[in-house]
Amino acid sequence: MQMPVINECAVDACAYNQEHACHALAITVGGRDHAQCDTYFPDLPTGGDPSGPGHVGACTMADCRHNTDLECQAPGIDVGYHASAVDCLTYQPA
Repeated sequence: MQMPVINECAVDACAYNQEHACHALAITVGGRDHAQCDTYFPDLPTGGDPSGPGHVGACTMADCRHNTDLECQAPGIDVGYHASAVDCLTYQPA
């Protein structure tokens, strides 16, 4: 199984974001109430691997149409703000 890529991240204040691209090796998506990016880490220091795109490692949003056995099956996702939370914007209820 290949991990989905993070196509774009609009959260400039995250340590893994460089020029709207996530460089975390793998993020975790999912919270109690919404599809939040649990890997979001505000401000410095800069982290991740700038030579490649970030990926989705795990997703606990079992009610998402892209989720199978807590693994994201979307070809790629977008991360950004939903209200004041940092969320997976590709999340869609099943």
